[in-house]
Amino acid sequence: MWKYLRKHFKLPNKLTKKEVPDGDRATRRFRVLVLGPANAGKTTLLERLTDSPAGEAIVTRNGKRITEIPRGYDQRGIHSIDDEITYESNPDLVFHDSGGFEARGVEEVEAVWQFIRRRSLASPSQQLHAIWLCIPTGNDRPFGFLQSGFFNEPTASVPVIGIFTKLDGRETKIMTEVLGPAPKPSDFLDRAPEVEQKVAEFVNGLETQFRNQPYPPAGFLTVGNMHEVTERSIALCNQLLQVTMDALPHETQTSLLGLTVWKRNRRIHTMYVLQR
Repeated sequence: MWKYLRKHFKLPNKLTKKEVPDGDRATRRFRVLVLGPANAGKTTLLERLTDSPAGEAIVTRNGKRITEIPRGYDQRGIHSIDDEITYESNPDLVFHDSGGFEARGVEEVEAVWQFIRRRSLASPSQQLHAIWLCIPTGNDRPFGFLQSGFFNEPTASVPVIGIFTKLDGRETKIMTEVLGPAPKPSDFLDRAPEVEQKVAEFVNGLETQFRNQPYPPAGFLTVGNMHEVTERSIALCNQLLQVTMDALPHETQTSLLGLTVWKRNRRIHTMYVLQR
């Protein structure tokens, strides 16, 4: 297992199996807070990351599974940031959802901060390890988090990873702007470099805005077309895990995430072998 992890991920050379925390399963789970507005692609990202079909999330509240997730679960008054979201394919990855963080008021934003502060100092079984901030690039308001003041104070020892989601939506908008309403078939190929350049400029400008904050994310990743199971979407999931591992402050946390990565990739590899 450790040879596999070192081959495919940038793990510390001195990392050993002994550094994986002992104890019950709860202490060996990697916990992530997923922030982002509604329709930011958060659920799709988690489903692809865990190789799970739509609607297979397991939501647990106060140690009890919610058997029927109500419609509008992520809306105010129904959703709880303390709810644990897991997937049967990899129960060692535990997620917490902010539930439309950007659109909420001061009290809700403060509730997110209280969660971060509380969980960063919690016992090993409840400790928060990373924050994934999903910023949809397909809409025209990708800077809502900057206006919320979220980056004006540090998140303790919990690294934030900025994930620019739904790049395919932004690519479509830029393509329409470049090609016009009635492009010729040859235009798609001839002007593809121009479209790619404008997409890259948009992403770079977006990343620069976030990097210039007082406490910017520790890493960035841009994803698109995550609703499809492809080699590209699987590779992007691996990149997200790698960016997260690179940002973790402690080797014990790196090995903890590395173990879940190994389990995930072993399952995906087995699935593809059986399908052949």
